[in-house]
Amino acid sequence: LNCFTDTSYHLTLNEISDLVDLNVNTTRGLVNTLVYNGVLSHNKQYNTYSLGLYFLTKTNIIQKQMESYVASAKPLVDDLAEKYHISASMQLANQRKIYSIYCAYPSNTAYTIGLSEYGALPLYATSSGKLLSLYNLYLQDEENLNYIDFHKYTDKTITSKQEFIKQLLIVQENHYAYEMEEFALGVGSLAVPILDRDEKLICTVSATFFASYFPTIKDNLLIDLRKIADVISKKLFTNTELPLF
Repeated sequence: LNCFTDTSYHLTLNEISDLVDLNVNTTRGLVNTLVYNGVLSHNKQYNTYSLGLYFLTKTNIIQKQMESYVASAKPLVDDLAEKYHISASMQLANQRKIYSIYCAYPSNTAYTIGLSEYGALPLYATSSGKLLSLYNLYLQDEENLNYIDFHKYTDKTITSKQEFIKQLLIVQENHYAYEMEEFALGVGSLAVPILDRDEKLICTVSATFFASYFPTIKDNLLIDLRKIADVISKKLFTNTELPLF
């Protein structure tokens, strides 16, 4: 299923076989089973496969789940953006990917930093990515970090597994993560985790700002982010709504 992406809607059997690194006959059996159950669709004219209509029956479930996450965060994230004149967001962790599902911007400021919703964030160059890497990858098994392909975005980007592990140990000690110009020059971010009862990362709440602005807001911003994370956690896992300020 992960073979199908935004740029690969249709694949041949041989392409799927190569991507999953299985013999073509083994792949054919698996693919035919998925087609039979509606998980994949077979275009006989072009002899290609795509995701099946099975997923349409699940979209309402996913949409309602996303709406519940956004509803728990929106007023708090909105207030944070206004208070500090920064961009603020909520990220959702999904296996080895993390992406923004809600972004907020201040209404009265000359410049804002635009954020991309539903675009996967690099795990080693963003604050939320570092949190996912710590809780859902590194603490489970250090070998989970081996698949990361380190790409240098700026001169400050982490470019090795050893260096990344050092950063993750700091994140583990602090219970928050930040990055300064590691993903984009002049831009930094700060994020705090939202964990489920099994200490697995489900979401993060983060702030994105111009790097030069960070020293003046760091302490108070971190306090507010932690308050927001605590309130959201209670809403999601105990359904108890508490006032923030």
